[in-house]
Amino acid sequence: MIQLLNDHFVTVAVDNTRLQRQDDDEGRFLRLIAWQGRYGYSFDEALAKVSDIDHGMNHQGLYVTTTEGEVLGTRNRRGPHGILQAAGGSMSTNPDLLVEMLGKALKNWEIQNTQREAYEIGEVDREEAFIWEYPEDGLVLHLGCWDLPRRVDLRPDNWRREAHNQDYVWFRREEMLSIVPPGVSAGDTFLMPEGLNRRLVRYHLVDSVGGQPSYWSPEALRDVEVKLEVTGVTPERVDLTVSGQARLYEEGDWCAHPPSSSAYRMGEMCCLIRERGFDASLLGYLCFDLRTGRFSQFDLVGVGTRWGGTNVSGRREDIEPSPMGIAMTLAGTESRDRTPPHASQRRGNLERYFEA
Repeated sequence: MIQLLNDHFVTVAVDNTRLQRQDDDEGRFLRLIAWQGRYGYSFDEALAKVSDIDHGMNHQGLYVTTTEGEVLGTRNRRGPHGILQAAGGSMSTNPDLLVEMLGKALKNWEIQNTQREAYEIGEVDREEAFIWEYPEDGLVLHLGCWDLPRRVDLRPDNWRREAHNQDYVWFRREEMLSIVPPGVSAGDTFLMPEGLNRRLVRYHLVDSVGGQPSYWSPEALRDVEVKLEVTGVTPERVDLTVSGQARLYEEGDWCAHPPSSSAYRMGEMCCLIRERGFDASLLGYLCFDLRTGRFSQFDLVGVGTRWGGTNVSGRREDIEPSPMGIAMTLAGTESRDRTPPHASQRRGNLERYFEA
Protein backbone atom coordinates (compact mmCIF):
# COMPACT_ATOMS: atom_id res chain seq x y z
CA MET A 1 0.00 0.00 0.00
CA ILE A 2 2.80 2.42 0.86
CA GLN A 3 4.44 1.80 -2.51
CA LEU A 4 1.11 2.36 -4.27
CA LEU A 5 0.63 5.68 -2.50
CA ASN A 6 4.19 6.79 -3.17
CA ASP A 7 4.02 5.92 -6.87
CA HIS A 8 0.62 7.38 -7.77
CA PHE A 9 -0.63 9.81 -5.14
CA VAL A 10 0.31 12.89 -3.15
CA THR A 11 -0.77 12.19 0.42
CA VAL A 12 -2.15 14.94 2.62
CA ALA A 13 -3.49 14.86 6.19
CA VAL A 14 -5.49 17.76 7.65
CA ASP A 15 -7.41 18.49 10.83
CA ASN A 16 -11.02 18.21 9.76
CA THR A 17 -12.29 19.64 13.06
CA ARG A 18 -11.24 23.19 12.29
CA LEU A 19 -11.08 23.12 8.49
CA GLN A 20 -14.67 22.01 7.90
CA ARG A 21 -15.95 25.41 9.12
CA GLN A 22 -12.95 27.56 8.31
CA ASP A 23 -13.82 30.59 6.15
CA ASP A 24 -10.78 30.71 3.89
CA ASP A 25 -9.33 28.92 0.84
CA GLU A 26 -8.29 25.86 2.84
CA GLY A 27 -11.70 25.44 4.43
CA ARG A 28 -13.56 25.95 1.16
CA PHE A 29 -11.38 23.37 -0.59
CA LEU A 30 -12.03 20.76 2.09
CA ARG A 31 -15.78 21.39 1.93
CA LEU A 32 -15.73 21.11 -1.87
CA ILE A 33 -14.19 17.65 -1.52
CA ALA A 34 -16.31 16.45 1.40
CA TRP A 35 -19.66 17.54 -0.02
CA GLN A 36 -18.91 15.25 -2.96
CA GLY A 37 -17.10 12.40 -1.26
CA ARG A 38 -19.08 12.15 1.98
CA TYR A 39 -22.52 13.43 1.05
CA GLY A 40 -22.79 12.56 -2.64
CA TYR A 41 -23.26 15.99 -4.21
CA SER A 42 -22.06 16.60 -7.75
CA PHE A 43 -19.00 18.79 -8.27
CA ASP A 44 -21.14 21.78 -9.25
CA GLU A 45 -23.53 21.27 -6.32
CA ALA A 46 -20.59 21.01 -3.94
CA LEU A 47 -19.00 24.13 -5.44
CA ALA A 48 -22.18 26.04 -4.64
CA LYS A 49 -21.97 24.94 -1.00
CA VAL A 50 -18.33 25.70 -0.22
CA SER A 51 -19.12 29.01 1.48
CA ASP A 52 -21.44 27.39 4.03
CA ILE A 53 -19.47 27.49 7.29
CA ASP A 54 -22.56 26.85 9.43
CA HIS A 55 -23.47 23.50 7.90
CA GLY A 56 -23.27 21.55 11.17
CA MET A 57 -22.08 18.40 9.37
CA ASN A 58 -19.00 16.25 9.87
CA HIS A 59 -16.66 16.34 6.87
CA GLN A 60 -14.26 13.69 8.14
CA GLY A 61 -13.22 11.18 5.53
CA LEU A 62 -10.66 9.54 3.28
CA TYR A 63 -10.80 10.97 -0.23
CA VAL A 64 -8.89 10.80 -3.52
CA THR A 65 -9.27 14.00 -5.55
CA THR A 66 -7.76 15.95 -8.39
CA THR A 67 -5.95 19.18 -7.59
CA GLU A 68 -9.15 20.95 -8.67
CA GLY A 69 -11.13 19.18 -5.98
CA GLU A 70 -12.99 16.65 -8.12
CA VAL A 71 -13.44 13.46 -6.10
CA LEU A 72 -12.20 10.26 -7.74
CA GLY A 73 -12.66 7.91 -4.83
CA THR A 74 -13.97 7.78 -1.27
CA ARG A 75 -15.01 5.31 1.39
CA ASN A 76 -16.86 7.67 3.70
CA ARG A 77 -20.04 8.16 1.71
CA ARG A 78 -23.07 9.13 3.75
CA GLY A 79 -26.62 9.87 2.68
CA PRO A 80 -29.39 11.99 4.19
CA HIS A 81 -29.03 12.66 7.94
CA GLY A 82 -25.44 11.40 7.87
CA ILE A 83 -26.31 7.68 7.78
CA LEU A 84 -23.32 5.66 6.62
CA GLN A 85 -23.85 4.15 3.16
CA ALA A 86 -20.57 2.35 2.53
CA ALA A 87 -20.64 -1.36 3.32
CA GLY A 88 -17.96 -3.92 4.01
CA GLY A 89 -16.34 -2.52 7.12
CA SER A 90 -14.33 0.53 7.97
CA MET A 91 -11.67 1.49 5.47
CA SER A 92 -9.68 3.15 8.22
CA THR A 93 -9.13 -0.29 9.81
CA ASN A 94 -9.28 -2.55 6.75
CA PRO A 95 -6.31 -2.10 4.38
CA ASP A 96 -7.92 -4.27 1.70
CA LEU A 97 -10.82 -1.83 1.38
CA LEU A 98 -8.42 1.09 1.15
CA VAL A 99 -6.39 -0.57 -1.63
CA GLU A 100 -9.62 -1.38 -3.48
CA MET A 101 -10.75 2.24 -3.30
CA LEU A 102 -7.34 3.53 -4.43
CA GLY A 103 -7.46 1.21 -7.44
CA LYS A 104 -10.90 2.48 -8.45
CA ALA A 105 -9.72 6.07 -8.03
CA LEU A 106 -6.79 5.44 -10.38
CA LYS A 107 -9.15 4.02 -12.99
CA ASN A 108 -11.40 7.05 -12.63
CA TRP A 109 -8.37 9.26 -13.19
CA GLU A 110 -7.36 7.37 -16.33
CA ILE A 111 -10.80 7.46 -17.99
CA GLN A 112 -11.43 11.17 -17.50
CA ASN A 113 -12.06 12.72 -20.90
CA THR A 114 -11.42 16.27 -19.76
CA GLN A 115 -9.87 17.96 -16.80
CA ARG A 116 -11.57 20.83 -15.07
CA GLU A 117 -9.76 24.12 -15.38
CA ALA A 118 -6.98 24.16 -12.82
CA TYR A 119 -6.99 26.78 -10.13
CA GLU A 120 -4.24 29.33 -10.37
CA ILE A 121 -1.80 28.63 -7.57
CA GLY A 122 -0.91 31.80 -5.77
CA GLU A 123 -1.13 33.30 -2.33
CA VAL A 124 -3.53 31.19 -0.27
CA ASP A 125 -6.27 33.06 1.57
CA ARG A 126 -5.99 31.90 5.19
CA GLU A 127 -8.21 33.04 8.00
CA GLU A 128 -6.09 35.07 10.43
CA ALA A 129 -7.43 33.16 13.44
CA PHE A 130 -5.80 30.01 12.04
CA ILE A 131 -2.32 31.36 11.40
CA TRP A 132 0.07 30.14 14.09
CA GLU A 133 3.48 31.58 14.77
CA TYR A 134 5.86 28.70 15.31
CA PRO A 135 8.10 29.38 18.36
CA GLU A 136 11.40 29.32 16.44
CA ASP A 137 13.47 30.33 19.46
CA GLY A 138 11.36 28.51 22.04
CA LEU A 139 10.85 24.91 23.06
CA VAL A 140 8.85 22.39 21.00
CA LEU A 141 8.20 18.85 22.21
CA HIS A 142 6.85 15.83 20.36
CA LEU A 143 4.31 13.87 22.40
CA GLY A 144 3.19 10.25 22.08
CA CYS A 145 0.29 8.59 23.92
CA TRP A 146 -0.23 4.81 24.24
CA ASP A 147 -2.18 2.25 26.20
CA LEU A 148 0.26 0.15 28.21
CA PRO A 149 0.12 -3.66 28.55
CA ARG A 150 -2.67 -4.97 30.77
CA ARG A 151 -2.63 -8.05 32.97
CA VAL A 152 -6.01 -9.03 31.57
CA ASP A 153 -7.05 -7.45 28.28
CA LEU A 154 -10.75 -7.92 27.50
CA ARG A 155 -10.83 -5.62 24.49
CA PRO A 156 -11.72 -7.06 21.08
CA ASP A 157 -8.64 -8.04 19.09
CA ASN A 158 -8.77 -5.08 16.73
CA TRP A 159 -6.95 -1.83 15.98
CA ARG A 160 -7.65 -0.37 19.42
CA ARG A 161 -5.10 -2.71 20.98
CA GLU A 162 -2.39 -1.10 18.84
CA ALA A 163 -3.76 2.44 18.85
CA HIS A 164 -1.60 5.43 19.69
CA ASN A 165 -1.64 9.14 19.02
CA GLN A 166 0.73 12.09 18.89
CA ASP A 167 0.77 15.82 19.44
CA TYR A 168 3.16 18.74 19.89
CA VAL A 169 3.83 20.94 22.92
CA TRP A 170 4.81 24.58 22.43
CA PHE A 171 6.61 26.98 24.79
CA ARG A 172 7.62 30.47 23.78
CA ARG A 173 11.18 31.55 24.49
CA GLU A 174 10.48 33.49 27.67
CA GLU A 175 8.48 30.52 28.95
CA MET A 176 11.30 28.11 28.16
CA LEU A 177 13.83 30.30 29.96
CA SER A 178 11.58 30.46 33.03
CA ILE A 179 11.90 26.69 33.55
CA VAL A 180 15.52 27.00 34.75
CA PRO A 181 16.07 30.04 37.01
CA PRO A 182 19.44 31.78 36.64
CA GLY A 183 22.17 31.02 39.13
CA VAL A 184 20.98 27.58 40.19
CA SER A 185 23.26 25.17 42.03
CA ALA A 186 23.35 21.39 42.33
CA GLY A 187 20.74 20.24 44.85
CA ASP A 188 18.34 23.16 44.27
CA THR A 189 14.66 22.19 43.94
CA PHE A 190 11.78 24.28 42.63
CA LEU A 191 8.39 23.88 40.96
CA MET A 192 7.58 24.12 37.28
CA PRO A 193 6.20 27.64 36.62
CA GLU A 194 2.46 27.61 37.29
CA GLY A 195 1.30 28.61 33.81
CA LEU A 196 3.48 26.03 32.08
CA ASN A 197 2.38 23.42 34.59
CA ARG A 198 -1.29 24.06 33.80
CA ARG A 199 -0.67 23.89 30.05
CA LEU A 200 1.21 20.61 30.27
CA VAL A 201 -1.48 19.02 32.40
CA ARG A 202 -4.70 20.43 30.95
CA TYR A 203 -3.79 20.05 27.27
CA HIS A 204 -1.24 17.25 27.17
CA LEU A 205 -1.89 14.75 29.97
CA VAL A 206 -5.05 13.72 28.14
CA ASP A 207 -6.34 10.43 26.78
CA SER A 208 -5.86 10.75 23.03
CA VAL A 209 -5.01 7.09 22.38
CA GLY A 210 -8.15 6.17 20.44
CA GLY A 211 -9.38 9.51 19.17
CA GLN A 212 -9.56 13.23 19.50
CA PRO A 213 -8.85 14.27 23.10
CA SER A 214 -11.08 16.31 25.36
CA TYR A 215 -9.06 18.69 27.47
CA TRP A 216 -9.22 18.98 31.22
CA SER A 217 -11.17 21.81 32.78
CA PRO A 218 -9.32 23.85 35.43
CA GLU A 219 -11.50 22.19 38.07
CA ALA A 220 -10.28 18.73 37.02
CA LEU A 221 -6.78 19.39 38.38
CA ARG A 222 -7.20 17.79 41.81
CA ASP A 223 -3.60 17.19 42.92
CA VAL A 224 -0.89 18.35 40.55
CA GLU A 225 2.77 19.02 41.30
CA VAL A 226 5.74 19.06 38.92
CA LYS A 227 9.05 19.49 40.75
CA LEU A 228 12.52 20.02 39.28
CA GLU A 229 15.81 19.20 41.01
CA VAL A 230 19.18 20.38 39.77
CA THR A 231 21.45 17.33 39.62
CA GLY A 232 24.51 18.97 38.10
CA VAL A 233 25.89 22.33 36.98
CA THR A 234 28.91 23.11 34.79
CA PRO A 235 29.87 26.26 32.85
CA GLU A 236 28.23 24.63 29.81
CA ARG A 237 25.04 22.98 31.13
CA VAL A 238 22.48 22.46 33.84
CA ASP A 239 21.12 18.93 34.39
CA LEU A 240 17.75 18.47 36.05
CA THR A 241 15.42 15.68 37.13
CA VAL A 242 11.64 16.11 36.98
CA SER A 243 9.30 14.31 39.38
CA GLY A 244 5.72 14.73 40.47
CA GLN A 245 2.17 13.56 40.06
CA ALA A 246 -1.05 14.60 38.37
CA ARG A 247 -4.39 13.43 39.73
CA LEU A 248 -7.16 14.49 37.38
CA TYR A 249 -10.87 13.84 37.68
CA GLU A 250 -14.11 15.32 36.37
CA GLU A 251 -17.71 14.42 35.62
CA GLY A 252 -19.77 15.60 32.69
CA ASP A 253 -22.92 15.18 30.67
CA TRP A 254 -21.06 14.05 27.57
CA CYS A 255 -22.86 12.83 24.49
CA ALA A 256 -21.67 9.35 23.64
CA HIS A 257 -22.51 6.58 21.22
CA PRO A 258 -23.97 3.54 23.00
CA PRO A 259 -21.40 0.69 22.78
CA SER A 260 -23.62 -1.63 20.76
CA SER A 261 -27.09 -0.69 19.59
CA SER A 262 -29.16 0.12 16.55
CA ALA A 263 -28.94 3.77 17.61
CA TYR A 264 -25.17 3.65 17.14
CA ARG A 265 -25.50 2.01 13.75
CA MET A 266 -27.94 4.73 12.68
CA GLY A 267 -25.56 7.45 13.78
CA GLU A 268 -27.74 8.66 16.64
CA MET A 269 -26.36 9.97 19.92
CA CYS A 270 -27.40 9.67 23.53
CA CYS A 271 -26.29 11.69 26.54
CA LEU A 272 -24.93 9.91 29.59
CA ILE A 273 -23.48 11.19 32.83
CA ARG A 274 -19.91 9.99 32.69
CA GLU A 275 -16.71 10.42 34.64
CA ARG A 276 -13.12 10.30 33.55
CA GLY A 277 -9.77 10.54 35.25
CA PHE A 278 -6.04 10.02 35.02
CA ASP A 279 -3.81 9.33 38.03
CA ALA A 280 -0.25 9.69 36.76
CA SER A 281 3.28 9.77 38.12
CA LEU A 282 5.80 11.97 36.31
CA LEU A 283 9.50 11.45 35.70
CA GLY A 284 11.87 13.33 33.43
CA TYR A 285 15.46 14.22 32.62
CA LEU A 286 16.39 17.63 31.23
CA CYS A 287 19.59 19.30 30.12
CA PHE A 288 19.76 23.04 29.52
CA ASP A 289 22.70 24.17 27.37
CA LEU A 290 23.96 27.48 28.79
CA ARG A 291 25.96 28.21 25.63
CA THR A 292 23.00 28.07 23.25
CA GLY A 293 20.29 29.07 25.71
CA ARG A 294 18.21 26.02 24.74
CA PHE A 295 17.41 22.55 26.00
CA SER A 296 19.57 19.81 24.51
CA GLN A 297 17.49 17.16 26.31
CA PHE A 298 13.90 17.22 27.46
CA ASP A 299 12.53 13.74 28.17
CA LEU A 300 9.37 13.57 30.29
CA VAL A 301 6.95 10.68 30.84
CA GLY A 302 3.63 10.41 32.63
CA VAL A 303 2.51 6.89 33.49
CA GLY A 304 -0.58 5.88 35.42
CA THR A 305 -4.18 4.71 35.40
CA ARG A 306 -6.85 6.28 33.20
CA TRP A 307 -10.57 5.55 33.24
CA GLY A 308 -13.77 6.77 31.64
CA GLY A 309 -14.13 8.62 28.40
CA THR A 310 -15.96 11.29 26.44
CA ASN A 311 -17.77 11.34 23.12
CA VAL A 312 -14.58 11.80 21.09
CA SER A 313 -12.12 9.64 23.00
CA GLY A 314 -12.96 6.33 21.29
CA ARG A 315 -13.47 4.58 24.66
CA ARG A 316 -17.04 3.39 24.16
CA GLU A 317 -16.30 -0.14 25.39
CA ASP A 318 -13.13 0.58 27.35
CA ILE A 319 -13.99 2.84 30.28
CA GLU A 320 -12.68 0.67 33.14
CA PRO A 321 -9.36 1.64 34.78
CA SER A 322 -6.35 0.70 32.66
CA PRO A 323 -2.69 1.75 32.31
CA MET A 324 -1.69 4.54 29.92
CA GLY A 325 1.59 6.29 29.17
CA ILE A 326 2.44 9.71 27.72
CA ALA A 327 5.98 10.58 26.61
CA MET A 328 7.43 13.92 25.52
CA THR A 329 10.80 14.61 23.93
CA LEU A 330 12.44 17.30 21.81
CA ALA A 331 10.72 17.62 18.44
CA GLY A 332 12.55 17.11 15.18
CA THR A 333 13.10 19.57 12.35
CA GLU A 334 10.90 18.06 9.62
CA SER A 335 7.95 20.03 8.25
CA ARG A 336 5.55 17.81 10.20
CA ASP A 337 7.29 18.84 13.42
CA ARG A 338 5.93 22.37 12.95
CA THR A 339 2.37 21.14 13.46
CA PRO A 340 0.62 23.29 16.10
CA PRO A 341 -0.63 21.63 19.29
CA HIS A 342 -4.04 20.10 18.75
CA ALA A 343 -5.53 22.16 21.57
CA SER A 344 -4.72 25.35 19.66
CA GLN A 345 -6.39 24.39 16.40
CA ARG A 346 -9.78 25.98 16.83
CA ARG A 347 -10.67 29.59 16.19
CA GLY A 348 -9.04 31.83 18.79
CA ASN A 349 -7.56 28.91 20.71
CA LEU A 350 -3.86 29.67 20.28
CA GLU A 351 -3.88 32.42 22.91
CA ARG A 352 -6.13 30.29 25.14
CA TYR A 353 -3.57 27.53 24.80
CA PHE A 354 -0.73 29.78 25.97
CA GLU A 355 -2.85 31.27 28.74
CA ALA A 356 -4.08 27.80 29.91
